[in-house]
Amino acid sequence: MKIRTHWGDNQQAEVIHIPKKIQEDINERGFHLYKWISPDEVKLSIERDFLWVLKVIWIPLAIISVLLWFFSGLNIIVFFATIFFGVGIMFLYLLLLSIRRSRLLSKSAFVIMTDSSISLWWNIHKLSDISGMKKDLDTVWSTFEEELFWESRLHESKKWLTGDVLEQLFWWYKAIFSMAENRTFIRNDRDSAGWMLLIIALYTAYIAIMACVYFIWVLFLLILWKVITQLNTWYLMKRGASVIKINHLFGEIDISSDEIQWKKQALKTLLLRARENDWKDWLLLDINAGIESINASAQNAVLQVLELKNSITNSRYSDMFRFEVYNSWIKKQISTPLQDILSLLESTRDTLLLTQENITEQIEQTEKSELQWPLKMQLTRIEMQIKETENFIPKLQNSIHSLR
Repeated sequence: MKIRTHWGDNQQAEVIHIPKKIQEDINERGFHLYKWISPDEVKLSIERDFLWVLKVIWIPLAIISVLLWFFSGLNIIVFFATIFFGVGIMFLYLLLLSIRRSRLLSKSAFVIMTDSSISLWWNIHKLSDISGMKKDLDTVWSTFEEELFWESRLHESKKWLTGDVLEQLFWWYKAIFSMAENRTFIRNDRDSAGWMLLIIALYTAYIAIMACVYFIWVLFLLILWKVITQLNTWYLMKRGASVIKINHLFGEIDISSDEIQWKKQALKTLLLRARENDWKDWLLLDINAGIESINASAQNAVLQVLELKNSITNSRYSDMFRFEVYNSWIKKQISTPLQDILSLLESTRDTLLLTQENITEQIEQTEKSELQWPLKMQLTRIEMQIKETENFIPKLQNSIHSLR
């Protein structure tokens, strides 16, 4: 399946392919929750922007600091005050950026998809016309360097910017030493050496300050991000509670389906062994325990299915769902396995009734009481198992009926 999501300069919409796994998920159950932007990516984007700010202001701030220091009569306090003022502005900018990124995360963390619609930033768009998503998609892409259904490029950007900043740092060291070798800016060698040592000392101090700023910012960002992550998690859980719950229930039903399938196979094996061993006592106990376990799983699955349907119906995404697809998925995951178990138990009951009839005839045809006794014991076991099976069949029928 293709959806139109990206526009070129000529306004002709290009198309992207929904990944096969996601498309299969949508086709099978009519719903998929795609987790696009994560809190870690927001943190990484801020680290990337911090490096970009360093790259941009590194040298200008150093030059301004030196010039103000020179014009202030070589007052070293002015030099450091200028640096800290520039760093303060940078911190304020990045703090505001963190808040803006958090707001953007709250809008782009989840992309909800069905076979007919897609929802981003809590807005629902038909797949046949998603032109209204262009601005939102471009905003996320330009901020986090991650197209929908693609990997983020933030790690590469951060690595590239780190290399640029380090290269810039050592390039100026090389430039200063190159000027020292050529004696290009002061004629007196003694004065030149003194000024050169002073410039190197100031530049080294500046680098040390900026290095401290970097590590302080990383620590500050870590603490800040712990707080912001908690707030974002709370907000996302509250704002996206319905879709998170829907996605969770889909997952729970998958687990219940696997559980029922496994228990069905285990019960089938026990029933086969019981038939081959004349319904021995210990096998009957295991069979009854298996039947009770299946009953509990069936009732739990029914509650999950009803809760899921109710959650979908009462959510803002109800118009996105095509319940024909959903019902088909529920039938495959829950109804069909339960129907198979019901058929298995009905077949077992019929076999037990036939066995009961045969044993009764044998008792009637046996004259000696000592030979009747084991047959009567076997008949008692069969009758007890018939009762257990018949008690469970209506419960299972009710569970299946509740899913319709």
